[in-house]
Amino acid sequence: MQEISVPKAAGRMDYVDNLRVFLTALVVCHHQSIAFGAPGGWYYVVTAPKDMLSQVVMTLFVAVNQAFFMSLFFFVAAYFTPISLDKKGKGKFARDRLKRLGIPLVVYFFLLNPSVVYLVLLFSGKTSAGYFEFMVERAPDLFGSGPMWFVLALIMFTAVYLAVSARSRREDSARRVPLPGNYTILVFIVIIGAVTFLVRLVYPVGTGILNLQLAYFPLYICMFAFGILANRWSWLDQLDTRRANRWFYVSIGTILTLPAIVLLGGVPEGNDYIFSGGLTWQAYAYAAWEPFVCVGICMKLLVFFRERLNKANALTARLSRSAYTVYILHPFFVVTATGLIKGLTLPPLALAMIACSAALIVAFTCSNVIRQAPLLNKVL
Repeated sequence: MQEISVPKAAGRMDYVDNLRVFLTALVVCHHQSIAFGAPGGWYYVVTAPKDMLSQVVMTLFVAVNQAFFMSLFFFVAAYFTPISLDKKGKGKFARDRLKRLGIPLVVYFFLLNPSVVYLVLLFSGKTSAGYFEFMVERAPDLFGSGPMWFVLALIMFTAVYLAVSARSRREDSARRVPLPGNYTILVFIVIIGAVTFLVRLVYPVGTGILNLQLAYFPLYICMFAFGILANRWSWLDQLDTRRANRWFYVSIGTILTLPAIVLLGGVPEGNDYIFSGGLTWQAYAYAAWEPFVCVGICMKLLVFFRERLNKANALTARLSRSAYTVYILHPFFVVTATGLIKGLTLPPLALAMIACSAALIVAFTCSNVIRQAPLLNKVL
């Protein structure tokens, strides 16, 4: 196997920072697509003129996204965990994680989630109450984590890692273990698909605990673990273009099977719920489909950003530093963009593209200012 050696420099890995910005933008676009009719759950979904092209494109977009983007988020977050742990030690590392993850989660749960719902009701014409009146009367019924479920899960995963990890040793970071071969990767994909199918017998897609959709967690847990191992065992250094392209082509081929699976599975007749879980071939096909898509796309993105986008400038630095704030606050921008253009008589795909462009520009611009505010700059 041809190896591309990318040294672990003392500075930041610019390509990973840029990849994080890209994934954050995908989150915004994902939820904006759902707002205009793509499959999935979201705060504010409006009825737009239906057309076949919009339905097909937006369904494919959110399905592919769901298969990989949050898994890759977990991988990236986990990759830097051993680095930070080695540098700070367990005590300081745990305090810093609780500050950076726990404080935003608590604020979102008790304040921002009810505030997003209030904004939705305003755009929907379902409330005339003032903000403070609404919060006093209804906020306790609207507490929730929303998209911050990711942060909650990350806290849990990190706590488990800290509990089971041995004493931090810097020399472990230099240990080099070969990247798993293609056969091992294939076996993993098949097994994780089967495990996901079994989990969905109990927790179908759309259900969960504490807003955690356990139907997707087998892959999330594995990708978090792989992120830890990738750092300790230098796997990113060993991932070459040829290997990534091979699995990416497998992912593309898998994606192209989705229309056939959807049609044969009875989605046009309203049987899409069968894919969520249960003892059906549709549920197994969907569970097995996801890891094939995930592995190839994740490999390709990691290599592509490393080879083509491994640089930083003033703009990309601001975007990278603002990405976490955008993730936290993006529901406000997505809901606002949806409410402002919902009356346009355009196909859902066009509405989603317009709203997404506006939401991204405003979200990153505002977040760049917000994150630098006193006190907030200590957390964000």
